[in-house]
Amino acid sequence: MTKKKKSEEGGWEPYVMTPGEALAFLDSKGIKYEICDTPVPVLGNKVNCGLPLDSGEQMVDDYYYLPKSVVGLSPTVNIPTRGDSMIDADIHEGDLLQLEIGAVAHDGDIVIATIDGECTAKVFFIDDQKRKWLLPRNKNYDPILLSADKETRITGVVRSIVKKAPRMSFSECAAIVSFAKAKKCQEGDVFERLSKAMKGGCPLFWAASAWAVAYGVVRDCCGYDESMKEFERKAMNMTLPMNFKFVCTMGTVQRTISNHPYMRLHVDKWKENGASTREIVLAGYLKNLLL
Repeated sequence: MTKKKKSEEGGWEPYVMTPGEALAFLDSKGIKYEICDTPVPVLGNKVNCGLPLDSGEQMVDDYYYLPKSVVGLSPTVNIPTRGDSMIDADIHEGDLLQLEIGAVAHDGDIVIATIDGECTAKVFFIDDQKRKWLLPRNKNYDPILLSADKETRITGVVRSIVKKAPRMSFSECAAIVSFAKAKKCQEGDVFERLSKAMKGGCPLFWAASAWAVAYGVVRDCCGYDESMKEFERKAMNMTLPMNFKFVCTMGTVQRTISNHPYMRLHVDKWKENGASTREIVLAGYLKNLLL
């Protein structure tokens, strides 16, 4: 935290508070806070989310510092994952599992278990015959029955998952840019065709609210997915005939659609839901010219 203090030149400059000053300031303002003073180690070896693998030596790569209320009383570690047997539980390779060591496992808990010296992450379950199972969350893997001939130990219960930030490839990024450019060109073409349609359809625009019909046709028949406000902005910048009486204004489309709920439906369903004859005529005229 910082505060301002007078500089030697007489002005004010930022000053970094000491921890004691920061706590005193928060106390004086009645601000509730928690101190991140509890280390949570991140293990360097990865727990398997596929077939069990040798857990190996537990090497600490780094530490997180969290409040005691978050960590709890039991020791907590973060373990990186690999494999795909837990993908239906939204656990993917590279995620960090925050493990509460020594916690009692209940049915449905995701646990870290060691089977004959091999470590794996699975769902813990006891069936009606009191048999203990470790269940994958991927239909391509089979449940593991913890039989008496297997040396099994539940290391702890997974309390939270820290997701790995995805990284997109160059081709994926380029595809998004190309799609956006193509969409912009298509959108420009739609408004150009709409402008041309206005030249021959001036008499069909009986009021400014008729722009809601134009929006509905562009939205449902031309793949336009921008907001009504964005449509209004672009419609206001369109080149219209000199004798065009009812230009679009901000808020006109939104107000009209709010007052006519059927306009939220596809234009092909307007007639059966109460649209007027002039709305149907204008919609049909625009559809013929824009498609």
